[in-house]
Amino acid sequence: MTYSLNNLQLDAAFAQIQRGNYKAAAPVLHRFAEQGDADAQYQLAFMHEHGLGVKADAAQAAKWYAAAAEQGDAAAQFNLAEMYEDGEGVPQDYVQAAYWYDKAATQGDTDAQNQAARLYAEGLGMAQDYVKAAEYWHMAAENGDDEALYNLGVCHDDGLGMPQDCAKAAEYYRRAAAQGNADAQVNLGLLYQEGYGVEKNEAQAAHYFRLAAEQGDAVGQLNLGFSYAEGSGVETDFAQAEKWWRLAAEQGEKDAAAALAELQKILAEEGAA
Repeated sequence: MTYSLNNLQLDAAFAQIQRGNYKAAAPVLHRFAEQGDADAQYQLAFMHEHGLGVKADAAQAAKWYAAAAEQGDAAAQFNLAEMYEDGEGVPQDYVQAAYWYDKAATQGDTDAQNQAARLYAEGLGMAQDYVKAAEYWHMAAENGDDEALYNLGVCHDDGLGMPQDCAKAAEYYRRAAAQGNADAQVNLGLLYQEGYGVEKNEAQAAHYFRLAAEQGDAVGQLNLGFSYAEGSGVETDFAQAEKWWRLAAEQGEKDAAAALAELQKILAEEGAA
């Protein structure tokens, strides 16, 4: 009977949260968190982290995330890892961040898999290790994550943690590109442009540059501009080259700004001749 009553009280607290009444829910959540309820611990931590119905307090947030994380709550493990990485509420500790990202990653949390991979790839708090990073990216890639697919493409492309294999890089880039990943679209375009790992095809290169460019990707815009300027895979069109270089230059792409200035100079000289 007591157990049922407790459930009703906790359910009522979460119902208050659904209505945005965090302050009313806080005392009940705190009581259940103290009793070891992982859901209450996670929610109380989240409220302290964001100042919802309670005073914003990163240390309290970390305390309750840790309590829920120790009970295996993947979301709490991920958030605790972020706090260790950023030094919020706890001393900055990349080793602890990697530990908790790993805990969440092994439960299938794709964000944690990508974050753990990033720590190893960048060598934050540990020796740089692309082999280990690739293990986590493979986990995320199995869930279809486009960022992980892209990063595995880069690893194969550049021989990071594995033998260089442009054909495999193209496979991973293609899968990520199909999900709209602009970085993968650009890199796949470059492989087609050079004929690395795929049969050289300038039209395909321009196609992938366009996909990225139309998403606002500055590198895609830069390369599509060159495709038009050089007639590579598309008809030569200086107006289109100017358009795409201008868009890229507006985003701070220096090579695009230089190419645009050179094109305008050439067009001006031709107009004066």
